[in-house]
Amino acid sequence: MTGQAPSEAEGRLLSLVPEDGAAVGNKWLRERLGWEAAHYFEVRDRLVERKVLLIGRGRGGSVYRVKPISPTKGPEEPTESTGARYRREKDLYNPVAEALRDGWSKTLRHHNYLVQITGAQGSRATGGMWTRPDVTVVAVDTYAYVPGKFLEVTTYEVKAAGSWGVEGVFEAASHSRFATKTYLLIHAPNGLESVPAEQLERLQAECARFGIGLGLFEDPTSYDTYDFVVDPARRVPDPAEMDRFISQQLSDVNKRHIVEWLR
Repeated sequence: MTGQAPSEAEGRLLSLVPEDGAAVGNKWLRERLGWEAAHYFEVRDRLVERKVLLIGRGRGGSVYRVKPISPTKGPEEPTESTGARYRREKDLYNPVAEALRDGWSKTLRHHNYLVQITGAQGSRATGGMWTRPDVTVVAVDTYAYVPGKFLEVTTYEVKAAGSWGVEGVFEAASHSRFATKTYLLIHAPNGLESVPAEQLERLQAECARFGIGLGLFEDPTSYDTYDFVVDPARRVPDPAEMDRFISQQLSDVNKRHIVEWLR
């Protein structure tokens, strides 16, 4: 990083990027700054060239600060790795649901939405195991120039670290008859770079073939570590299938929320 002082515009942009290395979306930054896209990317690219910011992934792209290395920092105390802490798939449900709740609120900027864990319902009759996504998000959207309200059901199939087989793709694909979008989420505690290239390429190809989104995450509790490498196709499922899914899978409280939002 050079010692060049940032300009006023660069300083304004940097003031919105956390110093702890957390990524911030380009779209969110442009909106907060009130800048046109051309001006924003001109300023951003100058900071990237000087190695002040790095470019991240995510919907619409993101940026994050280069973390300075402290020469006085001593060795960290050994801690349990996230891979060891979340050995079982069901151990991931709660932290993933919380991270998605945070992401939908802050990053995707939804208002009328709910998040429910639907993968751990015991023996309750819900239509069969492959009709149970691990986590489900239901949102009711409205648009400035398109009349009406739109019910969106987004499902997530969650897999523990090392689950690089295509079985997860098939499980996620089975949700497409009642979901508008569906994702396969896999825990990658050591980051995207640690994922075997051959397995990742195969997963990307299969997800794209089925119209399934693919995301990998380092820390299940932090949405900032979720890296979406394949975007899902938006489907228009049979309304009867969507209605049946909501009736069988969601809690009574959440069903009442949906009815209220659709009024």
